[in-house]
Amino acid sequence: MNTMLKKILASTCSAAVLISAALPFAQAQTASPTIQDMTGANMCLQSANFPKPHGESDLKGNAKLPAYCDCFMAKFGARAQKAALDMQANPGKTSRKTLQESHAEELAMRNSCRKQFGLPLVADHGK
Repeated sequence: MNTMLKKILASTCSAAVLISAALPFAQAQTASPTIQDMTGANMCLQSANFPKPHGESDLKGNAKLPAYCDCFMAKFGARAQKAALDMQANPGKTSRKTLQESHAEELAMRNSCRKQFGLPLVADHGK
């Protein structure tokens, strides 16, 4: 074989080895949660894996969890949009809500959606 053909063959073999070595890593990467997986309803679904009393661990495995998450995220999104509009309308002003008020709003949204789907209500663990 001439030298040029040997170099091409060696390069091709090296590329094949690198690709075959990288393939399992690439597949493992797709199995890991991405930023997109941790937003919106996906984040809500993932919260079923959080330890108690955080997240929705009591709903893990419940067939109604996806519908609940859609409901909650719609309410959460509407609240976020309202807050963004308030910030645009009143630049430079900070929110007048306390952390406790924000927590109470979120708890009310969660329980509203839980009630809608016949799921157990969440107690206020902040009290």
